[in-house]
Amino acid sequence: MGYHAHKNHPKRLGNGTRVQGEPFDYEILLPNWHACFDAKECHDTKWHMQKKDIIQTENLKHCKNAGCEAFFLIYFFPTKQLVKVDVDEVINVLQQGSKTVGAEKGGEFNIGLIIDKAANELH
Repeated sequence: MGYHAHKNHPKRLGNGTRVQGEPFDYEILLPNWHACFDAKECHDTKWHMQKKDIIQTENLKHCKNAGCEAFFLIYFFPTKQLVKVDVDEVINVLQQGSKTVGAEKGGEFNIGLIIDKAANELH
């Protein structure tokens, strides 16, 4: 149909032992739009990045450099907000010496726009 989306998974041994994490969680491929993102949940008003998040940031930046839209999709439980934070904004935060991202750094995520984009490209 001209589009594809999938969830990446970590590399594991036959017994389930985790060997390597996924570079990021999801990829969406439409004929004229490609996106890569990692989904996070946050039980605080700020997302506190861990080492794996910084590695995922680097992987997402490679995707953005190749022409994809690359971002973190963060759900903040205290405020019930789903926020899309561009990878460049996360890099900005890291370059300032912080590992903390608040919802104000991102914008609204509207899955309906993606669905509409896919539907329009099929016609």
